[in-house]
Parts: sequence; structure tokens; C-alpha cells
Amino acid sequence: MNLNKQILLLFTFVITTFQSCKIADLRTSAINNSTPDREQKAIDLLNKTIKNQNLDILVNSKTYSYKIKDNWKGVLALMNPFPKDNELMEMRFRPKSFDSQFYYVNAKNRIIYGVQSFNYYKIDRTGNLKFKDKKSISFSLPAIQYLFELPIRIKDAPILKYAGIKKIEGVTYDLVYATWKSLEPNKEFDQYVLYISQKTGLLSFASYTVRDSYLPSPKNIYGSIRYEDMQENADGIKYPAIIYIQINGLKSKNKWTRKMTLKDLKLNDFEVSLLYPNKKLNFLGDSKN
Repeated sequence: MNLNKQILLLFTFVITTFQSCKIADLRTSAINNSTPDREQKAIDLLNKTIKNQNLDILVNSKTYSYKIKDNWKGVLALMNPFPKDNELMEMRFRPKSFDSQFYYVNAKNRIIYGVQSFNYYKIDRTGNLKFKDKKSISFSLPAIQYLFELPIRIKDAPILKYAGIKKIEGVTYDLVYATWKSLEPNKEFDQYVLYISQKTGLLSFASYTVRDSYLPSPKNIYGSIRYEDMQENADGIKYPAIIYIQINGLKSKNKWTRKMTLKDLKLNDFEVSLLYPNKKLNFLGDSKN
């Protein structure tokens, strides 16, 4: 398929998805409006998942890294925010922050791409540092981290509700709904629904809205995630070796628009100072402001 045809297909896809201006709403009918905003059953389920996956070990580390291939399917590869598609990268993070970086493992001339407090920068092979305005990476790299750390990131959300039970592919899941500001959908804050396996106590799926993006985004569109092929690293942390991203509701695993393949999760294998090339930028931590 030539580039012009790919662009035309992408344009058609975007126009089609923009047909409705209705804001996406991930609330389920099982959510009880009369219970406290932070419902105990939801809190307990999240804490259980964090314990079962040993995510407390992850969040208490100074840094962590993993290797990843990020593959975008078909015409949607044109929306890939990163310089290359489906090539091995090493990503580095500080837990519960928006400070991270990556580089291509097999590149002859290593270039480091990073985000510090939502500010994008690039460091070339000679060590030359340049901060630039590149919203695609300053949005997407923190988003990858957020979804990888999802149970930890939302556990303190002011609104946590038990959202019922759902059976998918023969397995039963408890659902946890999380959001900020109001139980009802609002244009400022995202909604999340986490699917926690009753059998394993692990996070298997999630759905999420995207209220703010570097691309013009139809507010009726949302995303879903399949966390597949759980692995255990040397520190006992359970993490998915494959993450499938899907448009709108959960689908079978072969119906993905984006597939991230992860391996080699390591803790404290680099100095946290590497993530802070600009000492004058304020540290945001887990805050987006």
C-alpha cells in the first residue's frame, strides 16, 4: 500500500470516529451511587492486586527499566509517536512520576529521547542536549508508564467504586471504576475500569478514556487494554509480556491496533539523575500540573 493511500485511509478513519461528539462514559450499571466515593470493596480489590503483583516493590524502587517493541497495525502505524516502529527500545522510568526516557537498543548511533516533567528532550551520541516541543512523545511516553503502573497510579483516586462482575472468555472478573472530580463523566478527568481476575487476583484488562491528547480526539472514543502473558522478574514483580491496545471495548486479542512486547524488567539499574538533564525544571511527581 502506497503512502498516499495510507494517509487517505487514516483520514477516513479519523473522520468516521469524529461523527459523535458525545463524551465517553465508562460507568457500569453495577456502580452504587449511594456508597462512599471511595468504596471499600474497590479499595480492597486494588490493594489485593498491588500485593499479588508485588507492585509495591516496583513503586518503592528508585528507577526501573524494560525492553519493549511497540508495533502499530496497518494504517494506524502513521499515528506512531515514536521515531521507529516495532524496533527494540529500552525504556527507563522513575516510578510514580512523569520522568522517563528511551533509546533504540540496536541503533549504531545511540540517541536518547526523554521527557522531564512533560518537557521533551533529545540527547545525541556526543551528549548534546536539546529540549524541543514534541507533543507526540511528551504525551505518549508518560502514558505508557501510567498504563504499566495503573493499579498504583489510581489507588488514591478520590472516586473508586466497585463496578460489578463480568465474565470474559470463560473467566470471571471483578471491576473497579476510578475517576476524579465527579462520578459522572467530565471533560477534565479520565475514567478507568480495571478488570481483576477472581481466580488469580491479577489485573487482566482495563478500559480508559482519553480526555486530553496531542491529537484531535473524538470524545466518544476510548481505549481498552489486554495485559497478557504475565511474567515474573527477579524481584518477584508480575508484569505483562504483551500489552494489546484496542479501540473502544475489549475484543479478542487478535483485534489490536497496537501491540507492545515487553521483557527484562529491572529495578535500579541506572542512576535516577539521568532522567533529570535540566536541573531547573520543577519535579512534578505524580501530578500533571
